[in-house]
Amino acid sequence: MNPHCGGGPMDAIRGFAEKHPFWFVVALAILQPIIAVPFVVASKALGTEITPLRLIIPTVQSVFVLWLIWALGWWRISGLVGPVRNTHLLIYPALIHFVPALLYGSVQISAGWILFYFLAILATGISEEGFARGIALPVLLKFGKWGAVLMAAAIFSAGHLTNAAFEEFTLLEWIDKFGSTFGFAVLYGALFLRTGSLLPLIYLHTVEDYIYVTSGTAGPFIADQLDIRIHLAIATANGMVGLLLLTGVTDEDIPRIGRSEAAAT
Repeated sequence: MNPHCGGGPMDAIRGFAEKHPFWFVVALAILQPIIAVPFVVASKALGTEITPLRLIIPTVQSVFVLWLIWALGWWRISGLVGPVRNTHLLIYPALIHFVPALLYGSVQISAGWILFYFLAILATGISEEGFARGIALPVLLKFGKWGAVLMAAAIFSAGHLTNAAFEEFTLLEWIDKFGSTFGFAVLYGALFLRTGSLLPLIYLHTVEDYIYVTSGTAGPFIADQLDIRIHLAIATANGMVGLLLLTGVTDEDIPRIGRSEAAAT
């Protein structure tokens, strides 16, 4: 059965997304980390090393998100195909993401672990961008560009609670993490609308996480955590740039989600 055809479960899901966009996104945000639960439970029950899950879980989540985008007929709406507009706007994130490496240099990591974490980070970029910008943002545009970007950013930030499976955070670190992910998501939401493409955002997301890991400022090889003042300054700058870019979003930039368009994809 073609999932793009009317009358099937995908048509019902598209209808729910149109009528209840906020709850559709919330439900999907809850489902994403639930995918990780069986793997974490099995690993702890068997007493196996949890490290492989850093690659397994985001890979499974990426496959699920890409499948869902395809099944809903939102390949173009999600920015996975089509031209990239306003490529000059990508210069800012391409530069700001290098701050940890510029300030802290890099740590020594063996080639095998570099490859492992690059693949894990790439899978994370695909799953997070696919959900937060490829699905959530177009659906939430029912609330307008401002409401969509801010709501998607808040949901994206809340979704990082799943990191508690791998790392422990103090209250201040949680505030820092939510602030940084919120500013990041506002910037990337605006960039998605201005460029019309998800692909450069997946690449830049991967670059940012890779730099954090290899600079030893976050992740499993942490040597010297990025100063919280610097981190929050970057988050503030990202949020401000994102809001500025959002003012330039026109009606032509807005992807339209509808069952008729999905069926035509």
